Amino acid sequence: METGSVFELMGAAGSFVMCVSAVPQIVKTYRMKCADGLSGSYLTALATGLSLIMAYALHTGDRVFIFGNALSLMLTVILAGLWYQYGNRHKR
Repeated sequence: METGSVFELMGAAGSFVMCVSAVPQIVKTYRMKCADGLSGSYLTALATGLSLIMAYALHTGDRVFIFGNALSLMLTVILAGLWYQYGNRHKR
């Protein structure tokens, strides 16, 4: 296996792990209907960073980077939506 292929595989695996890491938090927030532990500032900073990385990935045309960042950005937007929906429920 070529060195480039090994690093591409490592990049794909890393992107997959990073994407999947948001799923437990999404599931927990949805099931509990509570987002008290989530920080809106964190979600905003994460979405901004992922958007900038996505712009770079699109510029370079790296498919692994594009796919991983698109999925991570989508999951972050879902989590932000849950934060918005459930974030103030207990403060009313």
